[in-house]
Amino acid sequence: MTSQLPQEILIEILSRLPAKSVGKCRCVSKPWNNLLSSPLFISKTHQENLILISSSRSLHTISTTQMDGFSRNLDLLPDTWDVIVGSSDGLVFLTNEEDGKFLVNPVTLQKVHVQDSPLALYKPGSFSMHGFGYDSSSDDYKIVTLSYFDTDNEYEPDCADTFVDVYSVKTGVWKRLDSSPYDHAVPDLASGAFVNGAIHWLASGRDQESGYPSVIAAFDLAREAFDEIPAPSGVDVYRFVFHKLVVLGGCLCMIDSMGNDEIDVWVMKEYGLVDSWTKFSIKSDRGRDVVKPLCYVGDGEVVFLTEEESLVVYDPKSGTFRDMIADGVPATFLDGGTFVESLVSPVFNDQV
Repeated sequence: MTSQLPQEILIEILSRLPAKSVGKCRCVSKPWNNLLSSPLFISKTHQENLILISSSRSLHTISTTQMDGFSRNLDLLPDTWDVIVGSSDGLVFLTNEEDGKFLVNPVTLQKVHVQDSPLALYKPGSFSMHGFGYDSSSDDYKIVTLSYFDTDNEYEPDCADTFVDVYSVKTGVWKRLDSSPYDHAVPDLASGAFVNGAIHWLASGRDQESGYPSVIAAFDLAREAFDEIPAPSGVDVYRFVFHKLVVLGGCLCMIDSMGNDEIDVWVMKEYGLVDSWTKFSIKSDRGRDVVKPLCYVGDGEVVFLTEEESLVVYDPKSGTFRDMIADGVPATFLDGGTFVESLVSPVFNDQV
């Protein structure tokens, strides 16, 4: 009977299954295996989950459809994770305390160690930021590293050059591109936000006459070049480089937590359109502690990571908070992000 269904409907139905059930369906036939392994099917995956790094630097996942359910502790060595850089199609890019780089699938528990670029800047004395995403033009996952030496010059851009290194997961090869046209020496060495085929960072321009304005720098993975994305109207063009840029509900999101009385959160509903930025403000005293929005749950509520390294759920309609409780999860968290369940393997070309 399924052979009579249009492919679009079949994908819509099967994409709602848990990843392990999808794995069983792949064994039905070769056409089903090809269908359920296709980028189109992966892009239709609906089941988003939280992935968290606990205070003990272990990894945990929680289903966003059962916010008070039981968490899963991922048995992935080394057990000293530090940052969740980003995710795409079920693959999650993580770094640890020693800046070790790993691609993992939280469902299958497959893990690949990514070797450093042979051109990586030596430490101490340099700074680096990472981003991770999928390039549909080449059907490849890519890691982008921005690195620089800090000049510590009060009157000039902080870094003379920001080096751009790109790693192809498919080939296992690093390459260095032309230096970034922006000054990426920012107070927070933030991970890039992957949206719409590009990885985004906050940076400053290098035009002294215009006062080094803040920009949203978007590194297009297909073209391997930088563009600029318009910031929300009304933000201080010389100040928003101090904000935070993340992904919320698949959209670019900017957070201003520098105000004394409230925190402003902007979400770009339609990518690239300045008029599509929507804003909500958190005026509660408790809102001063929120650090990073992670995902939507329920009817527009937002899960936040706080300065106390706890999780809270904020309702923009009522302006109220509630604690997020999940059995089996440590009390505090260092970092958090989201991923969708999939069976995509981080192993390409017999990498180990």
